[in-house]
Amino acid sequence: MKFKNSFSIFIQDTIHKRKQISKKQCQEWLSFVAKNQSKITLRIVNENESQRLNKQFRNKDTATNILSFLMLEDPIEGDLVLCHPVIKKEAKAQNKKIRDHYTHLIIHGYLHLLGYDHQNNTDADKMEKIERKILSKLNIDDPYKDYK
Repeated sequence: MKFKNSFSIFIQDTIHKRKQISKKQCQEWLSFVAKNQSKITLRIVNENESQRLNKQFRNKDTATNILSFLMLEDPIEGDLVLCHPVIKKEAKAQNKKIRDHYTHLIIHGYLHLLGYDHQNNTDADKMEKIERKILSKLNIDDPYKDYK
C-alpha cells in the first residue's frame, strides 16, 4: 500500500523478542492523520517504565496504556509510549483484539501530538469523532460504543 503522507516511524519494543506491531501497520494506521515529515517513535514498555514516566510527567503514580510526548511541533516529532501489559489487560477486559486496541491507542496518541485533548466533553467529543472516523476506515469497531 502506498501512503499519501511522508512520515517516519521508529519502533522500540523493549519487552518482546518478536515485534507485536510492524512499521508498515503503523504507517497504515496513521496514514489517515499523520502530517508530512512527522517523525514518531513508538516505544513499547513494561508497567514499571510506564508508571515511572506517568509519575514523572503527569504526577500519576500508575501505569497507563499510552503516553504522548511532543518534542517538536513543525514538523511533528514525538514519542508514543505504549504499555503492553496494560493494553493487553484492557483488550481482554473490553473483549477487543489486541491489535485493534493498539491501533486505536496509536491514533489517539498521535492526535495528542497534534494538540487534541479530552479534558472536557466538547474536546473529548471532537477527538473521539476523529478516532471513530479513522478506525471505521480500518474496519475497527467504535472503541467508545460501550462507554457513552
